[in-house]
Amino acid sequence: MQKHGYRSYLQEMEQIYGMATPEADYNYYEFPDELFEEDMVIWIDPLDGTKGFTEGHMNHITCLIGVAVNGRPRIGVVHKPFYK
Repeated sequence: MQKHGYRSYLQEMEQIYGMATPEADYNYYEFPDELFEEDMVIWIDPLDGTKGFTEGHMNHITCLIGVAVNGRPRIGVVHKPFYK
């Protein structure tokens, strides 16, 4: 994706469908040029569904990772390690 690809997409959708909110944040999905450790929060849940895991319900087990920068969610990963 180009640096301003998503911004262009949002502007095109705005022209077609109208704005959902009057002050759309076109930078919401773009990363800043610099990231500082003190601005980041990282969540890691290595075994989401621990109770189900202990009961043998492997289909509902996930590993979760989330990253927020300056209070805004930026990355989210959900992995199903026992997916068949």
